[in-house]
Amino acid sequence: MALQPDEVIMRGRGTWLSLIAVISLLVAGCSTHAKRLMEPRNFFHQNQMEQCRERLEKLVEHRHDRDVAALDLAMVDLVSGNPKQAEQRLREVRDRFDYLEQESFAEKTLSAWTDDQVRSYSGEDYEKILIRAFLAISNLMYDGGDADSYSLQLNEKQAILNQQAFERLGENGFQSYAQVPLGFYMQGMLREASHRDYDDALKCYTQVCQLCPTSQQFQWDRQRAQSGVHSNPGSGVLYVFALVGRGPMKVEAAEEPTSDALLIADRIVSAVGPYSVPPTLAPIKVPRIMLPSIEVDRIGVAIDQHPVGPTESIANIERLALDTSEANHKTILARAVARRVLKKASIVAAKKSIGADNLSSLAMDAAGVVWEATESADTRCWGLLPRDVQVIRIELPAGSHQVSLTPILHSRLIGPANKTMVSIVDGRNSYMLCCYPDSRSIGNVLVRP
Repeated sequence: MALQPDEVIMRGRGTWLSLIAVISLLVAGCSTHAKRLMEPRNFFHQNQMEQCRERLEKLVEHRHDRDVAALDLAMVDLVSGNPKQAEQRLREVRDRFDYLEQESFAEKTLSAWTDDQVRSYSGEDYEKILIRAFLAISNLMYDGGDADSYSLQLNEKQAILNQQAFERLGENGFQSYAQVPLGFYMQGMLREASHRDYDDALKCYTQVCQLCPTSQQFQWDRQRAQSGVHSNPGSGVLYVFALVGRGPMKVEAAEEPTSDALLIADRIVSAVGPYSVPPTLAPIKVPRIMLPSIEVDRIGVAIDQHPVGPTESIANIERLALDTSEANHKTILARAVARRVLKKASIVAAKKSIGADNLSSLAMDAAGVVWEATESADTRCWGLLPRDVQVIRIELPAGSHQVSLTPILHSRLIGPANKTMVSIVDGRNSYMLCCYPDSRSIGNVLVRP
């Protein structure tokens, strides 16, 4: 039996409002991402690695959190003494992020009706760069066979992402991302260790010096490469790498300047028909980089109880994250504005299609406000990064030595020394890795002779 006009209208209203309800529930389900990751990340910084691993392994099973949980797990693996497993996890996420650079039309359409959280997470630019950095570090700490290749990938990926950002923003709207010297430094370090490729080492160290012009340590590296001598007879070299501080996080922020743009959008949509537009009560929500407070800024190193100096920055993650976030902010904001206008226009079109009366129009306006309010910023991120990667090179006589690591803040020692034995081999490099998110060392001090 044919439906009466009133029944058609009522069904249209019910279907439309049900759609809003379903979408609202979908987005609300995604909004707990930050809460799900908070507990394991707290366990990490409290040095409770098994509890952290247990929570993260559960989150890896969920599509929404899979890759950021895997990245955090890679950090747990690395500082717990399993760099090979860390490398495997990082390779998998790197390959998935590369694949996801091909945007999905279905996800793009769905995100226009919900928010960016429904998209598969393809990583921030700084995360794509740092995956290569930590691949190089992880490989160096157990094998070293691919560390040079990963370092080259790091430099290449940063150059590609810089060029892409320039093409999006143009010459007047883009300032190059902070270059990460780590890739050049590791290439120079490994070439010098060959005892023959000193010209290549010199080129790499020259790049490092250009990026870190105030560092005396890196100037010495360049001078040594010029002389073509890795180390004195009977001596070897220890490289101490330190993961220092707590790295950047993404948090949700309301974009205030957008309010004016949305008010203009209200007027535009209202001008094309007799129906009101839902009031702009819910602000646009976007991700912003949040930097934790600085509780440690360097690691002091002593050999056999004799101080030799502090570590120096070779990868300023904080600065890189801020640069890449700012460069991509306009794109994220543009999507958010377009999404809001689409929602408003769809409400107007729905009112017109069902011939809404005043009461129904008011109800649909209210539903529209709820729809907009369910939007959340995509705060997925690699949450266990350090603020900085630092290094110091120490030439030592062959044999066993005690290495003491002490956290420093504003040139003052702020914690107890962490002591580890290391064996130095004549003419060869040895490597050490420590992690200090604050005044306490967490995980294990890794040593690769």
